[in-house]
Amino acid sequence: AEQKQWTERYPVNSASPQLEISNIWGSVKVRPGASGEIVVSIAEFRRAPNQQLFERSMEIYKLDTKVDALGVSIIVGERNNRWHGNNPCKDCRVDYQFDIEVPPGTRLDVGTAMDGKVDIAGITGNISASNVNGPIEIDGVENCTAINSVNGAVNMGFSRAPAQDCSIETINGNIHLDVPADSGMDVALDLWNGEVSSDFTVQSLVLPATVEQVVADGRTRYRIQQLTGMRVGPGGPLYSIASMNGDVRITKQN
Repeated sequence: AEQKQWTERYPVNSASPQLEISNIWGSVKVRPGASGEIVVSIAEFRRAPNQQLFERSMEIYKLDTKVDALGVSIIVGERNNRWHGNNPCKDCRVDYQFDIEVPPGTRLDVGTAMDGKVDIAGITGNISASNVNGPIEIDGVENCTAINSVNGAVNMGFSRAPAQDCSIETINGNIHLDVPADSGMDVALDLWNGEVSSDFTVQSLVLPATVEQVVADGRTRYRIQQLTGMRVGPGGPLYSIASMNGDVRITKQN
């Protein structure tokens, strides 16, 4: 086994650069920092059953970093030959713990897959986040684009009333949105086993059915889905919220 830590600094010219992190094992934490740079602190813990596989893991589970005028992108594994669930280095594992500071207006697209948390606070740029086995915690968010979890809760605290459409989805986990008292949103719900609660007044909202064309075995079929709609408070941006096994709570900040 081998453990090491280091910090990289990447100058950025834009007030709203882009940060992409795609991790496999471990957590991703993002906090606001100084303007003009993205600071990435990394703790790596690498282990394998033998030296041959350890060296193999060095080839497979490495950081692919791309820096350009738009910002910083860090992918665990080869960017064009990603790991998709089959471990090509049996019983190898490399945990990367990312602790990152960015200009507050940075646009985020960050995620991890196993045994880690996505933890974001104080970022005013658009946020996309994903996790497979672990929670997503976001505080002080202004706008989100897509938040996706498989086995883990999604908790989001907003610093202002939501102003743009967002998609939030989890398979096994609760979804909690904590928003200012002057907030409103329209919600398209797709729940299987769960309940919805809201501190705000809620009205029924009729949503148009979605039609998806599916072609299989030379035949064309159409899948029609009618989501449950509700208007929260005075209404506002459309939040598409889906959960198979979990509750949805929308709470009002004091």
